[in-house]
Amino acid sequence: KNSGVNKEHLDEIMALTLRLMPIKMKKNPITIKRYFYTLLRKMIPIRVERELKFGTKKIMMFVGPTGVGKTTTIAKLAARYAIQKERKYKVGIITLDTYRIGAVEQLMSYARMMKLPIEMVVDPNDFEEALNRLRNNDLILVDTVGSSQHDKEKLEKLDNFLSVETFTSIDVSLVLAAPTKYDDLKDSYENFSLLPIDTLIFTKLDETTKLGNIFSLIYDIKKPISYFSIGQEVPDDIVVASNDYLVDCLLYGFQKIKKQEAK
Repeated sequence: KNSGVNKEHLDEIMALTLRLMPIKMKKNPITIKRYFYTLLRKMIPIRVERELKFGTKKIMMFVGPTGVGKTTTIAKLAARYAIQKERKYKVGIITLDTYRIGAVEQLMSYARMMKLPIEMVVDPNDFEEALNRLRNNDLILVDTVGSSQHDKEKLEKLDNFLSVETFTSIDVSLVLAAPTKYDDLKDSYENFSLLPIDTLIFTKLDETTKLGNIFSLIYDIKKPISYFSIGQEVPDDIVVASNDYLVDCLLYGFQKIKKQEAK
């Protein structure tokens, strides 16, 4: 409750716990807590990060409201795949966000530092050509212009980019900020679902003390989480999502978990 989980969801979870928990467990506070923890874990769908098979290609497009941190998240993932992993992937970047000069310069700066190819795209035809120029890369990360979830015109334009003919399917990640209220998270998801959303990424976990809104959204929509962005540092402040990590943050708070990991 203190973490901000939606009251209706909390009532459902408690009713489920009372109905399913074995009678013997109800006599011991430790087993009650352990059972409840396990139940919460099972309610959080996670998409496991898998290594790309040799010869396969992957295109990841990142969409979401303005200011949620898509560009920084892309820089972190680019570094993760191109530098940090044991197998060094060939990574290319495409930006469709040519409206914000600062965002383009930021992404170009990261690309230069990591010596990664980057393409700037204005329309779907350019996008198809840029993808073909980068087709020798294992992974292509696509940044998009941030937009209000109520701006149908911009969302339809993004959908046009997804309609181009590509050499492999485009995996679409909806990027949302953890400090956003549950109702606004749900509103964003419902409107961005005009696009074929495959997975969710949550950013700015370090900027809020309550993460129950994330749990409630996932509980509602049953879409998997792939990554958590936990700070501004590139490339370090990104973690592969796990249900253990989110439940620990729910029950004990992000800052406490971060301090324990630092030890």
